[in-house]
Amino acid sequence: MKKSLFVITLAITMVSCGAKKAAAPATPYAQEQEVVVPCAEYKSDKQALRAVASADAPNMQIAKDKAALAARANIATSAQAFVQRVTERYVASYDVNEAADAQSRYQDMTRQLAAKLMTNSTIVCDKVTKTVSPDGKTMFHAYVAVELVKEELLKPLEQEVAKEVTKDDKAQIDFDAEKFRAIFEQEFGK
Repeated sequence: MKKSLFVITLAITMVSCGAKKAAAPATPYAQEQEVVVPCAEYKSDKQALRAVASADAPNMQIAKDKAALAARANIATSAQAFVQRVTERYVASYDVNEAADAQSRYQDMTRQLAAKLMTNSTIVCDKVTKTVSPDGKTMFHAYVAVELVKEELLKPLEQEVAKEVTKDDKAQIDFDAEKFRAIFEQEFGK
């Protein structure tokens, strides 16, 4: 009995030690590497709205211009959404009967303001890389970060609201600049 138990233990040990474990199948992410994107550290915060974009072109200036245009389009979308949130919250503070009238006045202003805001945006990061393709063509890859500082957003917004207010006596009575600024401050950086 001891002899057969010894033989079985020896056989199991030899099989388990001698057998190679099958390699784990390679996953599609086996060669995954983190990519460090230039200018990616520029993110919106409580001080400014920011956007980052990149573009390729065989000409360096064209790559930079395309990236800047894409970044400004991204920041315009963010700014328009922000302005819309602020004006909607401000309009919601009106009486129910006055809210519908005020909503239409401020929606038109929001659309017009987005384009004007981009003149206040500035490029805060601009980096370019250069590669040569296998066929020998040079390509430039530009990364651009654009920012719109809080005060540069608030000034034109208040100016547009002031224009709307002077157009309409009823709006002039209803407008509360301090309340508007308080809502702006609460929404910025969310």
